[in-house]
Amino acid sequence: MKVFNKLIHGFVWILVAVLPVSMVSCKWTRHAIEYERGKTPIVEVRGEVLYEEDVRQVIPLGLSDADSALFASRYIQNWVQDILFYQNAIRNIPDTKEIDKLVSNYRRSLFEHEYQRKLIEQKFSTEITEDQIERFYNDNLRLFVLDKPLVKGLFLKIPNQSHDMAQIRELFTQTDDVSFEAIEKYCIQNNASRCEFFYDNWRSLSEIEVLLPPLDTPLETMLEDRRDLEFKDGEFTYLLNVSEFAGKGDSEPLEHARNRIRGLLTNSNEVAYMRKVKEDLYRNAVEKNLLIFHNKEK
Repeated sequence: MKVFNKLIHGFVWILVAVLPVSMVSCKWTRHAIEYERGKTPIVEVRGEVLYEEDVRQVIPLGLSDADSALFASRYIQNWVQDILFYQNAIRNIPDTKEIDKLVSNYRRSLFEHEYQRKLIEQKFSTEITEDQIERFYNDNLRLFVLDKPLVKGLFLKIPNQSHDMAQIRELFTQTDDVSFEAIEKYCIQNNASRCEFFYDNWRSLSEIEVLLPPLDTPLETMLEDRRDLEFKDGEFTYLLNVSEFAGKGDSEPLEHARNRIRGLLTNSNEVAYMRKVKEDLYRNAVEKNLLIFHNKEK
């Protein structure tokens, strides 16, 4: 830490020495600056101050003292150059009406965004209910047609020389916790093996297909005849047990669509709520004669 501090403060003197003369010799009336309490100033440029604590916050973790000092030195130099360039830009752009207008519009949008966020947070503190999700799903089934197959099940990749192959073949078609634990234990003990349990969540069939060796027949076609499949190449045996299958063109399972529906309902409710808030504000302003319409036809 002490090494870092010495490197940083040493760099400040180097920076002053190497900055172009035009940068440090311009006339500038120095006014008293009230430094932030509890912070250590590193460099000051025309009333702008950079503190050591602020620099430390942007330094990536895991760097050595030397690398940290190098990163900090570049950050400080960029900061100084940005301040000087900004102040030079102000002096050379006397007409700031357009910029002031942009700043004003941006500031207004920030206030509106923050106020809208707070209103929505207060109004929709509770989540969408399961009944609302199911009702939306049943009323809009046309929106939930699969464009790709989904599956639930179990995938295993086991070295061909495994002595437990017969036992694993027997276990992998079972869906009880004891079988799952036995398979999981086997995979942990054998790093070359791979286990993918997805009985409880839908996966795209294409995600599973890429785990298999090259196939002569599409996996979707194979699953039309049977749900437990075995494949083999020179090194591994691949076991796939599909407990549930939803093909292309079928209705998307509610379980898979649930989060998307929740997002749709939340967004729809928020939009409708904000529309009502603005309409109420407008109506209230009209009732209180707060609006003045000029050149209104009589």
